[in-house]
Amino acid sequence: MRSASHLLLVIALCNIAISLQAQDLNLTSQPEAQISSSSSTSDSNSALPQAPKPQPVTPAKPNSNPSGGYFYDAGVFCGIGATTSSDATKPTVGCGLGMTFVPLPIFIEFGVMGPQANRSNITGYLSVDGTIPLYHHASAQYVPAALIGYSRLFETGHAIDYGLALYTPRIGKQKDSTKHLRLEIRDYCTFANPTQHNIMLRIGWMSEVFD
Repeated sequence: MRSASHLLLVIALCNIAISLQAQDLNLTSQPEAQISSSSSTSDSNSALPQAPKPQPVTPAKPNSNPSGGYFYDAGVFCGIGATTSSDATKPTVGCGLGMTFVPLPIFIEFGVMGPQANRSNITGYLSVDGTIPLYHHASAQYVPAALIGYSRLFETGHAIDYGLALYTPRIGKQKDSTKHLRLEIRDYCTFANPTQHNIMLRIGWMSEVFD
């Protein structure tokens, strides 16, 4: 009976020793796990790319040659006026498309206008014109010019056309030399029995052909 109690006491002491040893192992392994966890976190943070630094904004420089493209341009024209001869006087409208014949400063335009004072109500036309700047400076935004050339009014006859033009920046486009307006007053003078004048006030919506 005494030997059995001694055996139970030994077994109980062994169980206590085993449990104490297991607790010591858990305490020693826990800091290592924390160290490895913090190390992996720092590695992941160091692997993230850094955000790019903001770049300074460079202000746009003003255009030093605002009228650089005025005489090499293309665009759409529309206008109103009157056609008059010894037979009659009638109000006239017209529209056309034109462009500079590069490299020469010769402007070619196709369009229609009418009614005419005599010979026809409406006529197509082809104009070939030269431009003579009356004042031109590299920094000028408004450039006046004289126009002179030949027009063929297909239903009316041959004509000499001449007039004045003013090249201006577009509204809101003062710093863009490739976009501008062309304001004109022009007379298409035909010699078709009787002589007929087609006086037109026109506006052109223009762009530089090298844009």
